[in-house]
Formats: sequence, structure tokens, C-alpha cells
Amino acid sequence: MASDTSLINENDLISKSYAESVSGGDSLASQLRAAQLRSGRNPMSMVMEHWKLRRKIGRLTLQEYLLYNLYDDSLYDQAEKERFLSEGVHWPITNRCSDLSWRATTEDKWLSYQILHQFGIAVPKTLAIIDSSGRSFGPDRRLENADQLSGFLRDLNTFPIFAKPNNSLGSFGAFVIQAFDNGVVHLDGGRRSTPQDLLDGMVAGNCYLLQEMIENHADIRKYAGAVATLRTMNLVENGKVTTPFTLFKIPVGNNIADNFWRKGNLLANVDRENGKILRVLRGKGPAVEEFNAHPATGQPLVGTYLPYWQELRQLNEDCARLFAPVRYQSLDIAFTDAGPVVVEINSGGSFLLPQLASGRGFLTDEVHAFFAACGWQSAKA
Repeated sequence: MASDTSLINENDLISKSYAESVSGGDSLASQLRAAQLRSGRNPMSMVMEHWKLRRKIGRLTLQEYLLYNLYDDSLYDQAEKERFLSEGVHWPITNRCSDLSWRATTEDKWLSYQILHQFGIAVPKTLAIIDSSGRSFGPDRRLENADQLSGFLRDLNTFPIFAKPNNSLGSFGAFVIQAFDNGVVHLDGGRRSTPQDLLDGMVAGNCYLLQEMIENHADIRKYAGAVATLRTMNLVENGKVTTPFTLFKIPVGNNIADNFWRKGNLLANVDRENGKILRVLRGKGPAVEEFNAHPATGQPLVGTYLPYWQELRQLNEDCARLFAPVRYQSLDIAFTDAGPVVVEINSGGSFLLPQLASGRGFLTDEVHAFFAACGWQSAKA
């Protein structure tokens, strides 16, 4: 197993890539100009305010300060601004709150599915695994080379299928196989590949899960083609599960996944008690847009209720208790006609999404007390 340091470094890189993708790659200068146009504030005053916030508990970067529109005094008072947390403190907090020996049970997706399935929890159906390491996956079919991949696809009756890395986050590297015909793999976006080129280029020696596509609940199919998932942020302490934030990730257009870094996708804040959609947004920083209805379909969103909410709450609590040594954790749960399905469980969970969705800092009094009880101390510098 990798050392704790290598785990932190790897996950920091993932968090950095995720934050950069959400920012859209805009330069800080252009973001400051946009913030000035929105607020009328002098850029230097914003930089100075950020510098003061940087020294507070949240350790925010200037990019994050702009991302959350914290320069806008009409949205936040000083106390609320100080509740926002930087992605840079995510892994230090997560590692402090969790038993690191459990990391593989969440980050190895195949292993987490085995645990969840063993306890009767619905998960996506894995059809095969692409892997050349020699690892055994029990009764699941393992594909080592192009001939085996071709044979698997040729015999498959159900398309499309979803392919994702076994140990990655944020759907980075995921793709959809739409069909296989005369030795050609048809991929999302109209792309085509031979099995060998697919292994050499997109898979590139990594372990991949090939899964049946999840079909959204009928209420959600009205506005989302690819699977939409609810993100729950869980704290586990003394046998009690608390979920301070719940948010709904909505894929739009031809996007194959619901991750917010994919252009055009929507993010919704959801009432944790009853599943009511409270706020829907697209974009970030000064360019953020809010909607009451789906911008493409016109389907009402704000004020509607997500299906199977009580069943989902129970499922979330069951999963959280099952992975209780991971005391700070998050789940992605899909809504299907047959009920909720756990797409994945994560050690920790990005502060970015709940802070964007809710428009408030993650460090509520409840969360702060929990992190402190785990032994995390706020930055002193």
C-alpha cells in the first residue's frame, strides 16, 4: 500500500485538477476584472480582503475567494466568509477524521461495490473489468488484452455501457461504449476506436470497470439523459450519522456524467429533511447563473421534490454506518425507478460542491465541532 504521504499528494493533485477545471481556466486577472464589474469594488481591496481571509481557518486561495463571490458584501457578512474552506485543507481534515487503513475500501471502486453488495445495498452492475495486473476479481470477468475485450463486446447484448477507472475521482477518464461493430468500438461523442487503440490510449494500463448504464427515475429522465446523482456529506460520530449538506448533480446535453466541471452541468442545493430542490445554478464566480427551471427543457426544478427520499435517507445512513471508520465521507446516489442506487462512496468529499450549491461555508458550527473532535486544529499562521 502507498504511504500516507503519497496518498495525500495524489489526492491533492486530483483536488487541484478538479478546482482548476471548475474555474474554467480563466486567469486571476480576468476573474478580478469580472468581480470588479459585478461588485464595483477596487481589485486591490479584494486582494487585501482575501489576504486576511487566507490567514483564517479556511485558508482560501484567491481563486477560491473569487469562485465563491466572497467579495460581494451583499451576499456574506464577515463571519460567514470565514466559514468557507479551501480544497487545500480537505485531505488534512479527511485524514485526521478517518482510519487510513480503510482508504482502499472507498477508493477502490470494485472493492467498495463488493462490500456494499454483500450487505444488500444496490450498486451498479459490473459486467467486466479491464486489468492486466494479474489481480483476481472473483467471479467477475477480467479482460487483459484486445482479443478478450473484442470477444466481450462481440457477445454483449446490452449497450451502451459505462467505463470508468477503478481508482479515480470526478469521472476523470470515464467514457461510454455505445456499440461494437465489425471490430470498431463506437464511443460517446461519435468517436471510434479499435480495441487495441482503446487499451493503449484511453485505458493506458489502468484498471477499468465496465458497467451497465444506470437509468434515471422517470421524474428525472424528463431533464437528464446521463445519470444524475445526489451527493450526501456525512459525519459519523459515536454511532450517530449527521448529513449537513445534500446536493444534486444534474448532467446536461451530451455530457456523459454529472460532475460540475463538465461544461453546462447544473448543481442544486437540496433540503436534507425532505428532498426539496432549493437552488439551482450553473457556472462559478461572477459568471454564476441561477435557474428556477431547467435552462434547456423548461422543466421545473426549484420547489420540486426528489423521489424515494425517505428510502434514500435510510440507505445513506446504512452505508455511512457500514463505513463508519471513515468518519468524514460522502456518497453519490442515483435515483432509479426501482429505488436509490449507490454509485460510489468516498473518503471525505470536496468542499467545493456543497459550498457552491448552498452558497454558504461548509464550516457550520456543527461541522466545526465535529472536525475539532477528530483532532483537526485550525491553521495558526
